[in-house]
Amino acid sequence: MTEEQFRRHVRKLAAMRGWTLAYHTHNSQRSDAGWPDEVYGHPKANRILFAELKTNTGRIRPAQRDWLRHLAACGLEAALWRPRDLALIVATLAPNGPRTQLPDDL
Repeated sequence: MTEEQFRRHVRKLAAMRGWTLAYHTHNSQRSDAGWPDEVYGHPKANRILFAELKTNTGRIRPAQRDWLRHLAACGLEAALWRPRDLALIVATLAPNGPRTQLPDDL
């Protein structure tokens, strides 16, 4: 599964779970480095989630790591998700699902 296929799949799952606002930078060439791939909003659950999506073997760049850590340190939900995390993703996207947590090795 490519990263783009994975991103589209996660976005569909989010929409099915009531995340009514989603943002993705389609061309990041002129943007600051490291901003997460997706941002989802769920107003009924009062949640906003920032997700960096990678293939199972994809590498995270230092700027991406910095942004995820910064967002989490600010009390926001930040996730690094891979296709192998699908069960966790589905659970997290439930309106009353668990808050995201960054992997210990990030």
